[in-house]
Parts: sequence; C-alpha cells; structure tokens
Amino acid sequence: MDIRLPYGRHQRFRCRTGDITIRGQVERATFPIAAAWFCLNGGARQVLYVEQYRDEDTDWVHDYKATPAELRCREQGEFCVEIPTDDAGLRPGTNDVAITIRDATGFEQDFALQVDWNPEPLPLPLDLRDLRQFARLQDVGQVLNGAFDLDHDLNVIRSRSPVAPDALLVLGSPHASQEATYAIRFLELAGAKWLGCSDFFAGLTEGTPPRGIKVGWCSAGMAALSPSDGARAFIAWGDHSGDPREWAIATHPAAPVQVQRQTLYRVRHQIALTDGNHRVRWRIWRDGEPEPAHWTCTEESCAVPTHLPRHSAASFALFQHMGHSIEWSDIVVRDYIPQAGDAPFRDPAASRVPFLRRQRPGAF
Repeated sequence: MDIRLPYGRHQRFRCRTGDITIRGQVERATFPIAAAWFCLNGGARQVLYVEQYRDEDTDWVHDYKATPAELRCREQGEFCVEIPTDDAGLRPGTNDVAITIRDATGFEQDFALQVDWNPEPLPLPLDLRDLRQFARLQDVGQVLNGAFDLDHDLNVIRSRSPVAPDALLVLGSPHASQEATYAIRFLELAGAKWLGCSDFFAGLTEGTPPRGIKVGWCSAGMAALSPSDGARAFIAWGDHSGDPREWAIATHPAAPVQVQRQTLYRVRHQIALTDGNHRVRWRIWRDGEPEPAHWTCTEESCAVPTHLPRHSAASFALFQHMGHSIEWSDIVVRDYIPQAGDAPFRDPAASRVPFLRRQRPGAF
C-alpha cells in the first residue's frame, strides 16, 4: 500500500482559506478501506474520508458520482486531509502529519508528511503577473480540488489534465469587496461543464450528515462559462452540503457568450460586500479589443432570507469543472470600493430569488 501526494510529502501553506487541504490518493490497497485517520503533531485521531468506489464512467458534465464525497473525490482511493486553520494543534512553521490507512484485509500502513504553515494573510493588491518569482505552485496558491501547475516558460498557471470536478486553486486571502483582472486561454473546449473562469471562494462547509470531508461549497461570486450554454454568475452557501440552510443564486438563463479555443481573453471579476448584501459581476472580452462597458453577468444576494448565512469575506481563486487544461496569466487582485450609486441593491424584489436546499433549475 502507498499514497500519492501531488505536491509531495513536504508541503507549504499560507492563510488563504479556512482549512489547509492536502490532497492524495491511496494506491495498491484492497478496497473497501476499513478505517482511515490522521494526526496533527501527535494529537488526537481525526477521521479521514477515503473514496471507496470506482468512477464507473460517470457523466460528470450532466451528473455526479453518488458517494459521500459528492464532487470532492472522483477516483477510488482519493482523499483530502483537512486541517482547520484555527486548530489548536496547528503551529507556525513546520508541523508533522501522520496518516494511517487500514484496508479490507486488515493491513495497516502509516504515512508521514510535513506541513509548513504561515498564518499571515496575503494583503491586497495581490500581483501575480510575474509567476517566475515563485519556485513552486504552493508559493502561489492552495489546491482544494484537482491539480494545477506553474509553467515558468510561458508565465502561466495551468489546470492539470484530466481536470477534476470543481478544480479549485485559491490564490488570495479572505477580504471583503475586491476585483480581479486576468488573462485566460481555453486550450480546448470539448468535455468541460464549466470553462472556469474564477471564484471568490468563501470556504467549504460540513455535509449533513457529517462524513469526514467537507462538501458544501460557499461562493461569494463565481464567474462560470459553459462551452455549450453561455455565461453565468453564482453565489452560494453550502452548495451540495444537504444542510437545511443551503442556498444558491444562479444566472438563469445563461448570458449568450461564445469563446474560441487557443484564443487569449481578458476577464474582470468583481464582488461588493456591504452590510450583509453583496453583488458579483464579471465580463470577458478578447485580448487586444476594448473592454466592454456592460457586464456579462451580474447577481445579488439581497433576496436571500435574512435568517440564512451570508458572506463577509472571500478569497480569489481559479476554477474549472472538467474538460481540458486552461491557462491563466497576468493576474492582479485589488481592493474595490463601491462608489455612490454603485453599491449592491437592497431591494429583494429587484433581485433573483435564491434556490433553497437542493432545489435547482435544470441548467444549474
């Protein structure tokens, strides 16, 4: 038995979101896994979910694999060690993580790795235009789903193929209103449900019932582009968690947008968080052409019932769901202060009604 860790057995993390996430996969084990846990710095055992089931040709563009991991783990043996950044056992500097896996035969194997933790958040502006200054990907961001690579020669971040469901690389630290600009190139359009583009990620929530892996997606504003449908913006709390407080807002129908493969585009992606209400808006245009005055998609949250959770901060992240690799470059994230007359609306009647719990329109 062994485990494969995409970023090795000595990993480094900065304060970018609520959990340190270490992705891995159990190999050469006899399934089903009988037990799995991890310990931080010799502390108490913490449950580790290991995906038990093979991906039997799931149509991830139109469906999902019906296992407790939801969209987090596609392949048999995948796991996510999740260490809350407020864990009392987590210390600045080097931390020891011990993983134990027991397979169906009763064979038990221990694995050791080290985690370097820097609790200081990244300030704004975040300037990632020159990626050559970073030695490795974990100096740039934290991978929550899938895998990403740095290409120093082309000065781009690239999602690793085959692209995972909900591949996510968190670049920034939690902030309130902010704006990101970047360049994006779609190497191939086929096979993707969402061609990126980016997310202001507000964290993951525990599923209901708990299952040892966080599955509820919280977004303060996602910019998403379907190769067959068009563009949408999303705002969500606990999406796919089964938590009774779960809610989501989605552009519906999609805004008509067509993009071409191997063509460089520009994106401006913005969130405004004010007094418990917030707005996401974004636009995309071909590189070299004037930036359009209109926003491709705009959504607001003020119609969410007041007793449900809201977002107060989020971290800029790169997002993709399935398909071939995408390249991001020329990334800058700045503070954004809404001017008079440009703040989010506060009239629920003028905003889209959210979808509650697991209710979703057919295209969402």
